[in-house]
Amino acid sequence: MYRPELFIFDMDGLMFDTERISVPCWRAIGRKYGIDMEDSFFDTIFGMNNAKIKEIFLQTYGADFPYDAFHDEKKAMQLAIYHEKGAPAEPGLQECLDYARQEGIRCAVASSSAEETVRLLLHKAGLESYFCHIQSGDAMAHSKPAPDIFLAVCRALGIRPERALVLEDSGNGLKAAAAAHIPSIWVPDLVRVEPAVAATAWHTCQTLADVPPLIQNLPVWKESAN
Repeated sequence: MYRPELFIFDMDGLMFDTERISVPCWRAIGRKYGIDMEDSFFDTIFGMNNAKIKEIFLQTYGADFPYDAFHDEKKAMQLAIYHEKGAPAEPGLQECLDYARQEGIRCAVASSSAEETVRLLLHKAGLESYFCHIQSGDAMAHSKPAPDIFLAVCRALGIRPERALVLEDSGNGLKAAAAAHIPSIWVPDLVRVEPAVAATAWHTCQTLADVPPLIQNLPVWKESAN
C-alpha cells in the first residue's frame, strides 16, 4: 500500500452522524404507514441510493407499498432537521481533512445521498472548501455495493483506482470499494458489518483521527511502483 493521492469519503455515518437522525425519521414515518423496521433492515439499506432502497422496500413490504410518498415524507422530516441544526461531525473528521490539505491529498465525497443533501451538510459544517468533487449515488445507474460511484470519482479526477483510498462505515460501501479495486478503511459506526465484509478493508480505524498517522507512514507513489 502506497500513500493515496485521493481520499474518497462516504458521508452518512462516516463524515456526519446522520444515521442516528435518519433511523428515527424512517421509523416515525414507518409507523404512519403501518410498518415496523428492524435494525437488521437498516444494515441492509444503508449505503444504497434511493432507487435501490425502493427496490428493497417493495421486496420486503409488497409491490403495492407507496414508497415514493413514504420517502418524500421521511426526506422532508430529515431535511427540516438538517436545515435547522445540520448534523454532528463524526470524531476526527476535521483532523483528517486538515491532514489531507496539508499533504496535498485531494478529497471527494461519494455518497448515496442526494447531492443537495451532501452540499447542505457540508455548507452547515463549513467544510465545502475541502472537497474538489461530489458524486451522488442518485446520479448512478447502479448503487453501492456496485463499484460505479467510486470509479466515477476516479474518472472525474483522473486518478487510478489503486491510487485512491475509500473511507467507509457501511458494508455496502466496503463491498463497492472492493469491487472497484480501491483500498478502503473501515470506520465502524451504527451499521453492523459482517466480518467477511469488514475483512475486505485494508485497515480498520476507530475514528477518522486514526487515518493521518496511518497514512503518514506509507511510502509515496513512484512510477516504478506501477
